[in-house]
Amino acid sequence: MSATTGMATRPRFSVVVPAYEAASTLGATLDAIMAQAFNDWECVVVDDGSTDDTLLVATAFAQRDPRFRVVHQSNQGTAGAYNAGVSSAVGAFVVICSADDILLPEHLSRMSAFIDSEGGYDIYSSNGYFWWPGRLRSDYRELFYGTDERQEIHSLELKDVIRTCFYSVGATYRRELHAAVGGYRPGVFGEDYDFWLRALASGSRHRYLPEPLSLHRVSPSQKSARLEAVLRSDIRLVSDLRRDFHLSGIEDAAVSERIGELESMIATVRDPWARVRHRSRQFLDRVFGRRRAGRITRQLNSVIGLPVPRSASGLDHDPVGDHDSVQ
Repeated sequence: MSATTGMATRPRFSVVVPAYEAASTLGATLDAIMAQAFNDWECVVVDDGSTDDTLLVATAFAQRDPRFRVVHQSNQGTAGAYNAGVSSAVGAFVVICSADDILLPEHLSRMSAFIDSEGGYDIYSSNGYFWWPGRLRSDYRELFYGTDERQEIHSLELKDVIRTCFYSVGATYRRELHAAVGGYRPGVFGEDYDFWLRALASGSRHRYLPEPLSLHRVSPSQKSARLEAVLRSDIRLVSDLRRDFHLSGIEDAAVSERIGELESMIATVRDPWARVRHRSRQFLDRVFGRRRAGRITRQLNSVIGLPVPRSASGLDHDPVGDHDSVQ
C-alpha cells in the first residue's frame, strides 16, 4: 500500500472517499469537496485496486491541491478501503463520502458549526437528498418518513438505529471512534450500518441536523440496488449485534421486531403484487402524510380483504446508506 502525502498540520475534517472503478464519478465528488466553503480539511481517496482510471483521477487532484492524499491498495472491499482511509487520516473528525456522492458547498461549514454548538457527541449526521442525475432530487427525510418526521435537532439511540439507519452520506465522527469500535468489519455487505450499530452499542452518542447537506447519487449499478441482499445483510447485522453485545430489553425487542420487518420486506420483494402495494403506500405517505396514509391503507385493505402489515410502508430503513463506495 502506498500513500501520497501533503498535509503539514492537523485539519479539523478528514473526508474519506473509498473508490473502486469510480473514474466516471470521482471527479465530480472531489470537485465538490474542493468547493467547500470551509477550508480546514484533508481528503483521503482510497483507490481499492481499480482497473479503470480511478487512480489517475485521484492523483490529478492531489497534484493540484495538497489537501488531497491518495492511498492505493489491492482490492480489499469497502470495509478494507474505509479502514485504510481512516488509518491514514489525521483530522479530528472523519467524514465519509462515497466516490459517487456529493457534499454540498456548505456541508463542512455547517457540520463544524453543529459540532461546536452540540458538543459532547461522537457521531454527527444530517439530512440529504436522493439524486437521480439529470432528473430530480428527493429530500431523504420526506421521501422515507413523510411530513411526520421530526424536523428539529435530536439524537438517535441504539434502539432507534436498530429500527432504521440514519442517512449517512457525509456523516461525521470523532476519529478515535474508529479504533474504539475496531474499524469496519471485512466481509460485511452493509459495513457502514454495521459500524454505526457497533459504535452506539459501545456507548457512542449521536446527534442529527435536519438540514439537507449532501446528494446521494442513485443508479442501478450500486450495491444498494440489490435490495434483497441489503435486507438479508441487515438481518445478519442486527443478529450479530445481539450475539456480540449485551442489549437492554428494549434493544433486544427492537432486534426481534426489525428481523420480522426485514423478513416481511424480503417476501414483498419476491411478490410483485406486494411490491405494487408497497409503492402505492409510499405514494400515499408522500401525499397525505404517514399517519393519514396508514388510516387510508387500513380502510382500503378492509374493503378488499388484504392483511395490513405492521410496517405498511416497507421502507423504514434506508436501503442505501453508504453501501455503494466499493464492490
